Amino acid sequence: MGFLAILFVSFIADVIGLNCSVLQVHIAQGLTPSSMTISWLTPDKCLSHVSYSMNKGSIDNIVYGSCSSYDYYYKSSGESVNYYKSGYIHHVLLTELQPNSQYYYQCGDFLMEALSKILQFKTLPGPGFNSNNGVTFGVIGDIGQTEHTVKTINHLMKEPDVSMILHAGDLSYADCDQPLWDSYGEMIEPLASVKPWMVCPGNHEIEFNGTDYSKIFTAFEKRYRMPYVKPAEFGNVIMKSPINAKTGQPYCTPSIFQTEYNFGNSFYSFETSLAHIIFLNSYTNSSPNSQQFNWLQNDMASVDRTVTPWLIVVMHCPWYSSNKNHYADEQTVLMREYMEALFYKYSVNIVFNGHVHDYERSYPVFMNNTDEYGTVYVTIGNGGNLEGLDNKYVDKPVWSAFRNGTEYGYGTLNIIDNKKMFWKWYINDGKQMIFRDKVLLCNSIYGISKCF
Repeated sequence: MGFLAILFVSFIADVIGLNCSVLQVHIAQGLTPSSMTISWLTPDKCLSHVSYSMNKGSIDNIVYGSCSSYDYYYKSSGESVNYYKSGYIHHVLLTELQPNSQYYYQCGDFLMEALSKILQFKTLPGPGFNSNNGVTFGVIGDIGQTEHTVKTINHLMKEPDVSMILHAGDLSYADCDQPLWDSYGEMIEPLASVKPWMVCPGNHEIEFNGTDYSKIFTAFEKRYRMPYVKPAEFGNVIMKSPINAKTGQPYCTPSIFQTEYNFGNSFYSFETSLAHIIFLNSYTNSSPNSQQFNWLQNDMASVDRTVTPWLIVVMHCPWYSSNKNHYADEQTVLMREYMEALFYKYSVNIVFNGHVHDYERSYPVFMNNTDEYGTVYVTIGNGGNLEGLDNKYVDKPVWSAFRNGTEYGYGTLNIIDNKKMFWKWYINDGKQMIFRDKVLLCNSIYGISKCF
C-alpha cells in the first residue's frame, strides 16, 4: 500500500471511528523456527502491522500482512437461522528470524495507534540443533472452555521449559455457536501469544456453515494459519453426517465423517530442533489415492533422520484406544488401515491423539502387537472439554501400557538428544503439577539396545 493510500485509510478510519482494538493474539511457527505467524482479531477492518526486534527497547522492524472476516449461518432449530459475522482476522508472517532467540513484538494498526502490549516469544532451535536442557513441547487435546481448561492452561503457563504447544484437535467447542470462538481466543491468549500454538482439526472444528455440506471448517481455516503447503482445497463429502431432524441439516460436529479437505490447516509439517512434526486430518480422505496419503508418503520420505531424528505425528482420532467411546469409528479404522504401514516403514516415534476424553499410552506397537520398532500412541483428549471424561474400557489389550479416564490433564514431551526423549502426563488436580505417568522413549532408528 502506497504512502498516500495509507494516509487516506487513516483519515477514513478517524472519520468513521473504526474499532481497531487488538484481540485474541496467538502465534504459530512456520516451516522452521526462522519464521513465525502472528495472528489477532479486530472488531473492524484495520491495517495489519507487526513490529518486532530482539531488543525490547527498539522494536522497529515492521512487517505488513492482511486481514479478512467470514460469514456464518447455522439453523439452530425449526426455521430460525443464526447469522454471525466475525471480526477481522489478521495474519502477519515474520521471516529471517534467528533460531533459539528471544523476540519482542507488538501487533495492530500503527496508524490508528491501536496496538497490543509488548509481547514476546522465543524461537526454537533450528533443525539439527538442541537446547542445553533439550526442547520441551506441551501436548493437549479436546480442551474446550471449562474450569478444567483454565487449569490446563494455567499449569502449562507455569511450565518454564515448554517452548511450543501441540494441540491434537477439538479446540473451542464452539459447535456452530461462533461467539464461542471469540471467548476461546481470549481465554488462550495469555499462553498462545507467547508460545507457538500448533493445531489440527477435530470433529468439533467441522461446523457446517449454511444449510448443506457446501462449507465446513470455516472458523478453523480463517482463524489459524499453520505452515501449509498451499491454501486449503475442499471437495466432495465421502461419509455424510446424519441429518438433525430438528433443523433439517447435518449435525454440526459429527464424530463419524469424512470429506475432501486438503492442504491449508488440514495437514502439514514443520521442523524444529531434532524433530520433524506432522499434523494430519482424521476427517479427510486418507486412502492410498488421496491427496493426504500421497503428501504424507512424500513428506516422510523426505525427512533426513540425521538432522531431525525424531518423527512425531499429531492427529485427532486415535488408532490405538481401548476406551469404549469412539471405539472403531469408521474413518479412524480406514485411516489406520491405509497408513499404519507407512508409520512403521518410516519409523514414526510417537503419535498424539485426542477425541476420546481420557489418557492412554501404548507400548511401541504395530498391527495390534507390541513391537520394539513400532510407534508409541498417546491419547490425550482430557484437556478440559465440557462433555466430561470417558472412563469405560474394554479388556486391557497387550499393547496398552497406561490408561486413566477419571482425571483431566496435559503432557510434556522433552527431547533430550537424538536417542532419548522423556514423556510425562500431568493431572490438573490441585495447584501443584503432579504427573501420573512417565516414560523414557528410545529412538528405534538407532536400535533399542543403543538408547543408553
